[in-house]
Parts: sequence; C-alpha cells; structure tokens
Amino acid sequence: MRVCIPSMLAMAGGASGGGGGGGGPDLTPPSTPTPQVLASGTTALGSTSIGSWSDSVTVVATVTPSAGGAVTATVTGSGAGPYSVSIASGLSDGRSYAVRLRGTGADGQVADVVLSVAVRPALGSLDWKVVADYDLTTVDTASATTGTTGSINLTVGGAAFLTLTGIDGTGTGSITPTNGQGLVFSVNTTGQRSILFDPDWSALGVSSVFRRIFAVEAQGSIGGLATNAAAHIMMVSTASGSTTNSNIGSRLTYNGTVYSINARTYHSGSTNHTNDTTTGTLPAAWSASLMRCPEGIEICHGLTTLPANPDAHTYLGRRRSQDFAFTSGGGLRLGTDPKIAFELFGAATLNSSMTISRLRISVMEVI
Repeated sequence: MRVCIPSMLAMAGGASGGGGGGGGPDLTPPSTPTPQVLASGTTALGSTSIGSWSDSVTVVATVTPSAGGAVTATVTGSGAGPYSVSIASGLSDGRSYAVRLRGTGADGQVADVVLSVAVRPALGSLDWKVVADYDLTTVDTASATTGTTGSINLTVGGAAFLTLTGIDGTGTGSITPTNGQGLVFSVNTTGQRSILFDPDWSALGVSSVFRRIFAVEAQGSIGGLATNAAAHIMMVSTASGSTTNSNIGSRLTYNGTVYSINARTYHSGSTNHTNDTTTGTLPAAWSASLMRCPEGIEICHGLTTLPANPDAHTYLGRRRSQDFAFTSGGGLRLGTDPKIAFELFGAATLNSSMTISRLRISVMEVI
C-alpha cells in the first residue's frame, strides 16, 4: 500500500511572515526605521518616513509610551506605500515611545514595523538652591544674654528653631532674641558682642562643602551707631574671628557725618577696607551675600534687604579675596567649616545697636 504525506508547507497554507491570510506570497513590512531621539521640551514628532510594504495594505499606528497617557499618531500614504507617520502632541521629556505600524493586506495577512521614539530628559539649569532660610523676626522674645561666652538656642512657638554658638565680647553688652525684630545686639561705649552660626552642612544635604559654590547671607538694620563704631556680617572660623582670625565680609561704620559700607578682609594681623558707598542718613536696611566661588570668596552687599538670590544683588561692593591656603589638601584659611558671624563694636561716644533679622544659605546646583 502506498501512503502519501502532504508537505509541511502545504499544511501551513503558505502563511506570510506577518501571519494570517490566504495562499498568496508573504507580506513583508518596510525595514526598521532609524530610531528618533528628540530634544528635551519636544512634544511632537514631525512627518517621519517609514517606507513601503511588499503589497497594497491598510496601515494603522499604535503608540505605546514608557509612562504617561496615551499618544495618537497619524499615518499618511496609500497602497503599498511609501508611508510616513507623525505625532501632533503629547510627547514628554524623559519618555520613550514604541510606534507600531501594522499593515493589513487584502487577503488578511499582516506585517508590522516599529519606530522607536525617545525624548531626552530635561537637563535642568544651574542655579541657586536655598537650603536654609531663617526668619529671625519670628523668634520668641527672650531675656537678654549679657555674657561673653556660651550659646543662644532660638525658639519659635516654644519649639527649637536655630542655635547660635560661640558668644564673644568685652565690656557691657547684650544679645536679645526679640519677636518682630530679630536678634538684637546692644553695646555700651566700650562694649563688643559677636556670635556665629555654624551650619550643619551635612544636615542641610550639602556634601563636600569646600568643593561647592555656596553663599551665606544675612540681613539686618542699625538702631544706632556711635561715631567710630562698627557692625559686621562676616564669614569666619570663630566668633571672635573679625579681629583675631581670617575673615571676609561686610562692614558698616559711622564717622560722625556719614555711614559707610565697605568690604573688609582680615588675615594674619592685616586689615583691608574698601569703601563702597556712603549715606548721610541711617540706612533702613543692610544685607550681604558672602559667596564661596572658584576664585575665592566674593562679597556683594548693599543698604537694602536681601534680593531673591545672590546673583540678584546690584553688586555694590563686589569684591573677591583669593583666601586659600596653598598647601596640599588645604582648604580655606577660614577654618575647617564655613561659618557666619554677626558682630557689633562700640565706641566712646554713644551706645550702639543693630538687629539681624534674616539668615539664608544657598548652594549652586542643577535644579
């Protein structure tokens, strides 16, 4: 007996590479198109060539995003092609899209081609990020601290707010947290008082601070300044650093006729002042940004409240100090950590007072 076994091809019915359909030749899709990588901020895909199928087809596009809502694609072309595809809107930064175009022949065969589309993530911009902004006018009113050592634990509503350390001073004077005003310094004719803020950079989320561009800023006002008295906002290593250690900062003085604001540096017993502006009336406000930049430390200050960020200063008194220790592994001469000191010196004519009302710390990074 003879037995005839049909071939496997005949049993398969001649199906195409795209699947389905009758016994005609296989339907083949276009070659895979070059992936499209679009710039950040792009929301649409312009007309992109896909190519032709091996026979006349009807083409439908389906878009699958890596995340987010549905996106609709539009197909143009007829017959076997060539075809193109576009997306009018809906693309988003940092997402990828698989645009599948399915061609269906007259005999029901289908063949797919996929276009890959990706939109680059937003890179952000290099700008100032505020890591701490203390409104000292909100502190609880407290008794004056008249000592010349110790710390002040500021509170708001009875809760811990900010600790200032290393009180230093001579003669008669006081530092008083005062709600509605801030940290009030008062000294008599021979008094001096200073205190510093020693940031916990790690707690603020700032690593490798000596390799970062950062700014410590303060704002205050003068209640009264005797002739030859002086008020300081400075970056130092200790509270007494305005007279005994490396420092750089803003100095406000009165000579009996005009008030002067100047950039000041002090190192190894040498003091440098540069007068920047004078006024014949008591200024309503006084602020300074002390910025650590690649060239050293830069001072921007003025007889005004703090601007939106260090770059927004009018650059009155823009001064730079290349205050580095040029030794292997050496940091700034200011010490192991950047600190900011507030200081008031008295003079022999009248009592003097100043108030620090705001303290802000910012770092430069991509945001």
